[in-house]
Amino acid sequence: MGIHNGKTYLLTGVLTKRSIATSVAAELHAGGATLLVTSFDRARATTQRTLRSLNLNPEVLDYDASSPTSAEELADEVAQHTNALDGLLFAIAGAPKEALQRDLSRASAAQVGETLTTSALALSNLTFALAPQLRRAEDGASVVALTFSPHRVWPGYGWMGIAKATLESIVKHLAVELGPSAIRVNQVDAGPLRTAAARQIGGLSEAADYFGTIAPLGWDAADATAVASACSMLLSPLLKATTGTTLIVDGGAHLVGGSRDD
Repeated sequence: MGIHNGKTYLLTGVLTKRSIATSVAAELHAGGATLLVTSFDRARATTQRTLRSLNLNPEVLDYDASSPTSAEELADEVAQHTNALDGLLFAIAGAPKEALQRDLSRASAAQVGETLTTSALALSNLTFALAPQLRRAEDGASVVALTFSPHRVWPGYGWMGIAKATLESIVKHLAVELGPSAIRVNQVDAGPLRTAAARQIGGLSEAADYFGTIAPLGWDAADATAVASACSMLLSPLLKATTGTTLIVDGGAHLVGGSRDD
């Protein structure tokens, strides 16, 4: 039996075959998990097409990370499918183009708010909404968020970089608050991957090439399986005493002088 046998997970962020969440879905399914997937509006057809191409047929539920009421509505839908939820993958980020600029002043307050809400605050909204189902997980539940280099300033990342730093702080606070309920909260800091979302951010293509040059283990920006495996491990009950941490998956690029954490 796989390490996820009998477990039920809710995944956000499944869109195309290159989406990190799609690779996570495939790995969890291979490990025996039951999956619930979220999508919204016009992206729903793309999500469903991607899942069919991988011979996956999970329930696809509506969720809009920018809406203040959508998390509660999603929780009601999840409750119709399962009484207990073993894990949640938060793989959502979004920002208007004005917020993805080197010059922070180009984004309005409303655009900054949209970026922070969708890319960071939605994690807490969603986790609290799903807390009743997460608390019922037999082996404790796990929440895993995806991030990218929250400690460095990347040209063209703009307010998204600030949102990722906010996300990290939320992860730590949720870990402390929900630990007594046996809910673990961690994040995976993934090296740059050539996903649909990454194409919207100037400079990430160059960053992907740079990581491939300096990473001691090498870095393939077209392959999300290493990141998916890290998410799979954190979602599983194998790391039941790990919470509030950031697991870096970048081939070791962060260790090299002149890289993102020096």
